[in-house]
Amino acid sequence: MTTPPLLVVCTGNVCRSPLAAELLRQATRAVVESYGTAALEGRPSPRATLDAAQRLGLDLATHRGRQLTVEAVDQAPLVLALAREHRRAVVSMVPRANRSTFTLREFARLSRLVDPDDSERARATAPDDTVRLQRAVALAAARRGSGRLVTAEDDDVIDPFGGTAEVYARSTAQIVAAANVVATYLGRALRA
Repeated sequence: MTTPPLLVVCTGNVCRSPLAAELLRQATRAVVESYGTAALEGRPSPRATLDAAQRLGLDLATHRGRQLTVEAVDQAPLVLALAREHRRAVVSMVPRANRSTFTLREFARLSRLVDPDDSERARATAPDDTVRLQRAVALAAARRGSGRLVTAEDDDVIDPFGGTAEVYARSTAQIVAAANVVATYLGRALRA
């Protein structure tokens, strides 16, 4: 059985979500796709995003913006939004996705709260990657409301589109930091 793809979602699907998706794809065994809530369909990533990806050893040259669909959300075991507004858009499309939709930074924060022993037990008794992933998501979701209070600045990745080199650098740093935590967590969950 093939595990449905994880989704990474931003607005235009040319800057934040393709970069985060490629980082997660490279670091895990998961299939990862990216979409936009108001996608610049068919458009490539801007030069600054391509350059940021290249500095990270990634290639986004063939990426083109894609519009998020109900079908994609409906099948996804995990949706990682780059800002709270994207999370709201996903849940508005498919209300039952509420339990499996997070911002990237939120999921990173929550995954740090998951006891490694709980994670290992969930992984070890799962029959396949689909169930392993579902259990990992459920463990993180169960930590919602735990820890310190957070603001939008804690959850959102800054939108660099049309911004300065400094804005792109800040956005990229936020994506890399959160994606590394998420990749480690998911990598452990999917380890056979």
